Amino acid sequence: MNISVYLPDALKMRFDAYVRKKGVSTNRAVRKAIELLLQNESDKNWGDWINELEADPSFPNQEELRKDLKPQREDIL
Repeated sequence: MNISVYLPDALKMRFDAYVRKKGVSTNRAVRKAIELLLQNESDKNWGDWINELEADPSFPNQEELRKDLKPQREDIL
């Protein structure tokens, strides 16, 4: 499969320097980059990022939000 990708000049220069330094073909370097990207994404678990979340102190707590709710009706159904 052939894919065309636009790289900004600065990124293209960095990529070309990397390929020359490593002595690999452009195609091989792109394939490896895609493999690493996909592997990195598949290694992540949904739960990893959630442990880093912090509450927003400016947001009212749940009880504050509930105080203006009307009481539940007995005949809901």
